[in-house]
Order: sequence, then C-alpha cells, then structure tokens
Amino acid sequence: MSTLDAVTPPKPSSLPHDIVASLLVNLDSQADQLRAKKQGGLDLEGLLYFQRAANYIAAAQIFLHANGLLSEPLEVSHVKNRLLGHWGTCPGLNFVYAHTNLLISNHQEEENVPEFMFLTGPGHGAPAILATLFMEGSITRFYPEYPMSREGLEYFIRSFSMPGGFPSHVNAETPGALHEGGELGYGLAVAYGSVMDKPNHITVAVIGDGESETGPTATAWHAHKYIDPAESGAVIPILHANGYKIGERTITGAMDDLELACLFTGYGYQIHIVEYGSKSPEEASDHEHDVAVQYDMAVAMEWAYQEIQKIQSAARSGKPIVKPRWPMIVMRTPKGWTGPRKAEGKLVEGNWRAHQVPLPSAGAKGEEFDLLKSWLESYGPDELFHVHVDDSHSGAHNPADKARGIIDSKAVRIIPKDQERRMGMVNATYRDFKPLKTPSWKDYTHPIDEEISNMKAVGEYVAKVIELNPKEFRIFSPDEISSNKLDAAFKVTQRNFQWDPETANKGGRVIEMLSEHTLQGWLQGYTLTGRHGLFPSYESFLGIVQTMIEQYAKFIKMALETKWRGDVAGLTYIETSTLWRQEHNGYSHQNPGLIGSFISLPRNLARIYLPPDANTSVAVVDHCLRSKNNINLVIGSKNPTKSFLTPDEVSTSQYAK
Repeated sequence: MSTLDAVTPPKPSSLPHDIVASLLVNLDSQADQLRAKKQGGLDLEGLLYFQRAANYIAAAQIFLHANGLLSEPLEVSHVKNRLLGHWGTCPGLNFVYAHTNLLISNHQEEENVPEFMFLTGPGHGAPAILATLFMEGSITRFYPEYPMSREGLEYFIRSFSMPGGFPSHVNAETPGALHEGGELGYGLAVAYGSVMDKPNHITVAVIGDGESETGPTATAWHAHKYIDPAESGAVIPILHANGYKIGERTITGAMDDLELACLFTGYGYQIHIVEYGSKSPEEASDHEHDVAVQYDMAVAMEWAYQEIQKIQSAARSGKPIVKPRWPMIVMRTPKGWTGPRKAEGKLVEGNWRAHQVPLPSAGAKGEEFDLLKSWLESYGPDELFHVHVDDSHSGAHNPADKARGIIDSKAVRIIPKDQERRMGMVNATYRDFKPLKTPSWKDYTHPIDEEISNMKAVGEYVAKVIELNPKEFRIFSPDEISSNKLDAAFKVTQRNFQWDPETANKGGRVIEMLSEHTLQGWLQGYTLTGRHGLFPSYESFLGIVQTMIEQYAKFIKMALETKWRGDVAGLTYIETSTLWRQEHNGYSHQNPGLIGSFISLPRNLARIYLPPDANTSVAVVDHCLRSKNNINLVIGSKNPTKSFLTPDEVSTSQYAK
C-alpha cells in the first residue's frame, strides 16, 4: 500500500504472499488499455468535473447558509451557526456514484440493460448523496421548491440539516433511498433483498469499513449464496475502506491486501482492490493520484458488470455456474479526500478527524475559517456553476440537455440521458408496489370441534399464496419453517439456498438462514421494491431485530409523509413459542418484549394481533398480507386446539377487517 500523507499503512501480515496474492483480481492490463485509447476511452474530464461539483455541494451543505456558490468573497457571516454533517465518507460516495453513472451511460444504448439502484450503508454521508441527486435532477423532480437554478441550488445548500430541509442522514425523503441511514449494519442485506426476483436490476451497495464491523453486516456477506442468478438481479458490494471510524482505525482498514483477499474469498467473492495512490509514484501530485484512481475504478466497475453478466447468462441459459464467485470491490481512498490536509497542526484528511465536521470552528475568524475558504475555492466553483445564467435556461429536470445550465455541462455529461435510469428516479425504489393475490381465507378454516394448530392452518393458507404469487412472495425464516408448522409450504415450493445442490436453481420461495438481522434486511429490501414477505420466528428471537424494525418504522413514517412515495406491502411477523404457551422450550424462549416495542411505534403503522384459534389466525394473516404500509405482529400457537369461532363469526369480528 502506498503511504498517504495522513495515514500509516496497515502492518503487513505473515500470510504467504505468492499464494494469497493470486486470489486478488488484477486489472492492471485493462487499465493500461483504457489509458492508451485515443477514441472512445475514459471520459476523465467528465468524471473529475462531476466529483468536484458533488464534493463542493456536499461540503457547502455542511458549512454555508449564505453565498452557497461563492459568487462573492466568503465571509464568516456566510457560515452556519451550527455545523452538522459527516464529511469523511462523502468524497468516496461521490466517487462511486460518479463511476456508477458512467457505467450506466456506457451501456445505456444496449438492449435489456439492467436498471441500477444505489444503496448507501454509511447513511450519515447524506451530503454526498443529496449533492449527486441534485446534479442528476432527482431533487428538482421530486421537490420543485429546489429548482436547478442559482437560487434553487443556494436554497438547497442552505436547507441541509435545517428545519424543513433535508436531514443529516439518508431517509425516506431521499430519492432512491431504501433504508434508514442512522443505525449502521443493514445496508448489505437490504441491497440483496432489493434484487431478489428482480432479474433486470443491479444494486451498487457501498459498505463503510466501520459498518463492516457490525454483526448484521458480517452475516450479510453470505447473502449472495441465496441469490439465484436465473431469477434475481445482482449486487455489487463495495467496501469503502477509508481506514477510520469516529475515533480510531477500522478492522478492515488495519488489514493488508492479503488478509482482505483471504477474508472475502472465504465469503465466496472474487475481489479487486481499488486503491488511491497505488498506481502512481509516491512523489506524484494529488491530481496525478486522482487521475490514476479514476482509471482503476472505471475498469473495476466494468469488470464487475461483465462478471455479473457471465453468471446470469449461464444460469438463464440453463447451465448455471456451481457456486458462482460474484464480484466485489474493496476501495481504499482517504477519509475526507480533497478536504483540508491539516488543521491546527493535526492531520485531518485520511484521519478520523475528517469523520464529521473537520473544521468545527470555521464560523469564527481564524485558521479554520481560512482553511474553509481555501478548501471550498479549491474546487473552482466559478468553473462548475454558472451563477449568472438566467433561471429559465437552467435545465430543471434534465441538466445534461442544457450546456449553460447552473451546473456546467462537463460536470453532468456522465449522467444517464434516460431520466428513468438515474438512480434517484428508478421506479423500483419508490413506486413498484403491486397487490398480493390472495385466496379466500375461509377455504382454509376448520370446524370448531376439530383440533388444529393455528400455525398449521396458516401454513395451508400460505401455501396457496405462494402458488398464486410465484415471483412476488417469499418467506424469510431463521430455520424454523417446519418447527413453526408452516411446512405445508413445501408442498408447493422448497428452500432457496444456492450453495445446496438440493435446492439450487429451483426457484424456492423459502429462505432460511440463522441470522435474523440478514432476514430482516432481505425482507425490507424485498418489500420496499414492491414485493411481499412473511417473517415467522420464535418470540424470544424476533427481538433480535427490534431496533431494525424501529428503524424501518421511521422510514415508513417519513415515506407516508413524502407525497411522491407510493405504497409498500405491510411487513408481517408471526411469533410462536410464546410466554404463555411454551410448547417444549421453556424459560430460555420466554420474551414477550417485542410487543412492548410495537406499542411504542407510531399508532398508524403498528398492528398487534392475538388470534385465539386457527380460524381467526388464518383470517388475521390474510388481512396482514393484504395490508399496506403497516408493520404487523401476529402472536401464533403451534399446538392443536379447538377453534372458538366459526368462519362466519370470524368474518364479523375485528380480526377479518
């Protein structure tokens, strides 16, 4: 690894170099060929202009409440009184977003080109995502109060982290967003859920190296093993290894290339590392380093795309690759890249001090204000933004069509021409809901003198739901389908685990994995992109995802208050092995706490059902699976009991409404 001015390289491991290094994918020859192209090569200028503009807008959102485009000399009075936001991850996010745009644009004229979604694990990097969304026209499309004009962009910059503006973390108000950006660890699982049964979609998922230390992310790296390339899309995971969390190094940031190769090869990926400074001399200028890493990232994204195409083509032609090794990119760029190198004699760029607000005292005259001024001016805003252009010529929804819009044409020409392919406008992220086809629940009820398990009756009903919705419904379970008496589902489907030769490539509708976190992430991604799911588990273990449910509730709460977002299916959980009837497990499985959490959720979202018998249980599950925008908790029972209510009595009760 090259030595960055602000970063001590990881200590080398004792792994055998020649053997382990062969695990890494080397793309040097492809990068050299791209550099050598005279025509049809890399749009280097477009990439650099896009990133300069996005980085400027991201930094300006954090610091400026006036003079947002530096159309006059910066004064202390232009700086916000309270500085909020996270700068450190922003340049890396803008870098990936730029290269994803370029990849889409390079293939946009081809037939059956996939749609791309962009998922940001480190959702605290909202300034970057918002900046890129403004540049592509998504902000203006969904929020006309921010037109693509000087006034609109300055108002947008001023409104960040202010009442009535955009929050400091990605949320449902953010175009293209698929998860609440506050609690780390869920991005990768949600990304994989978003492409299940969406064969023409690819989600680019940026995972922070701090986020990668979480338990949910550790298990979600296995998620590709549940993706059938014949029926589903793909994820390009990008580990953003910028080296630091809020206050210290990250685990992956302290690993050398060989250790990363062993770790992620073991997970089943093929890995390519893109590293700032590794392909240019140490004495090279910042610009030379910037140029070199653009070529490396461009060939890495194209390689990942082509590997996905190979895997999918094989599966869809009836010759699936056994245990395909999906592509993954490890990206080493400095934390706070392009920001101030030092402040008050201490390292900032490439260090933990860049994580949040790198110049917390910039609102007062002194060194930090001077650094802010020179930092913002270093992007050349006078080249990026045409502040004197008449607003009527600003290209409100399609900046690439206006050579003299507020944003210079060089900075927006890598954005896809087709608006519906811009990542903030992809239909699947906000308006792809289709109602579930459900049978008559009364066909799955039983006489009141017959003993029947509530869950067994539900299983018979769910089996029919699977039949009616072969590509729109899945059950996500932590190895408990049979235990929870839902095994009637296996009369019409099977499990879907691609590394198991007995269930691979067979279109199973049941996914079982002993990570409730990963299951919840899959369910969220699957549901938010228009489909339907069911999550049954034991009472004591559903609480593992309690905070994930609460974060999801925040997302749905804000989605319902965001007028351009469409409906999504309700999330339905079924609890068994409850406090009051322990079946066979005992004290270790007693924990009714999730009900308390549901009670604390917004009353228009949460629903708790305690059906007393099998007939009522079937009616309740039918009702929940047809619900929209709710979070449903159904308390179930596995052992046989007599039904108290006839179907007609149930239909007139609150349970069937």
